[in-house]
Amino acid sequence: MRHALFSVYGASGFETPDPDGFEGVANYLRLTNVGLGFCSYGAKTIVDFPECDFARLLIALKGRATTLLNGRAIAVNAQHSCIVPPGQPIRVVFEPGYEQLLLRIDTAALEKALLTLLGAKPRGALIFDPFAPAMEPSSRLLRELTMFLANQLDAAAAVQMPNAVLMELEQALTTAFLSAHRHNFSEFLAAPAKEPAPRVVRVAEEYIEASWNRAITIEELASQTNTSIRSLYAAFRKSRGYTPMEFAKTVRLQRARKMLLEANQRTSVSEIAFKCGFGNLGHFASDFRKMFGELPSEMLARTRRSP
Repeated sequence: MRHALFSVYGASGFETPDPDGFEGVANYLRLTNVGLGFCSYGAKTIVDFPECDFARLLIALKGRATTLLNGRAIAVNAQHSCIVPPGQPIRVVFEPGYEQLLLRIDTAALEKALLTLLGAKPRGALIFDPFAPAMEPSSRLLRELTMFLANQLDAAAAVQMPNAVLMELEQALTTAFLSAHRHNFSEFLAAPAKEPAPRVVRVAEEYIEASWNRAITIEELASQTNTSIRSLYAAFRKSRGYTPMEFAKTVRLQRARKMLLEANQRTSVSEIAFKCGFGNLGHFASDFRKMFGELPSEMLARTRRSP
C-alpha cells in the first residue's frame, strides 16, 4: 500500500498505528485531464500528500476521514466532502471502515473551463472553499456524474469507449466541479451573462479589483479611465446594471469573506474590515449580511468551530 500511494497517488508520507491489523484496497485511473481513484481502509491510516497541480475532491462512500489543510481539520463523511485546492499540501486521517471516491482535475483544465464560462481570462489564481456540503443539489449532481464515469470505466466495455465520449465526460465533470463548489469566481459564474462591456468599464473594474484594500472615490475612477463621472456611471448602468461604487463594495466584501473563511483564532472582524477598506464596522456588517446571508462575526465563529 505504501508503494502504491507513493508511486500512483503521489503521497509523501504513510503510517498506520495498527500495522498488524491493516487492510486496504486502492485503485486509480488517469484520463487526459481527470483522475479517478478509490480507496478503503480496515484500520486507521494516515497519509500525507505534497503540493500538486490539480484540485482534489474527496467523496466519502462509507465511514469518515479528516483532512488537515492549512492548519484546519475538515471532516469528510456522508454530509461533507472536501476540496483540496491546487498547490496545497494535506494530511488525511482515514478511520477504520472508511471508503472513498477521489476525483482529480488538472488546474490547467479548470482554468480553461473557467475562461470559457466567463468569456475572459480570470484575474488571479482559482481558490476553492475546502468545505463542500455533499447534500446540495449541485454537489449531488457532481457526485452522480463522477459515479457514472467510474461505473463506465469499471465495466468490461470501457476499453471500447470512444475517446470523444471520454473527452465529453471529462469536460462535463470539469464544468460541474466549477459549478458545484464555491471558489473566488463563483459569484461571476452565477451572474447572468451580459454583453461585452466597453473598455472604460473594463479598465475601471480592473483598477477597482487591484485596489480592493482601500476605499476608492468616483473622482479617482473617472481620472483613471479618462472620462467624466456622468459618462462612467452611464457606461456601468448600460453594460452592468450597477454603479462603479457598488462594484467596488462587492469586490471588497468578497475579499472580506475569503479572509473570514481563512481566519485563525487571533483574527478579528474589525481587522478584516479595515484591511478591506471599510471604515464603518456597522455598515460593513450590514452590507455583508445582505450579500452573504449572515453577519461577518457569525462566519468567523463558524470558521473557528470548523472541525
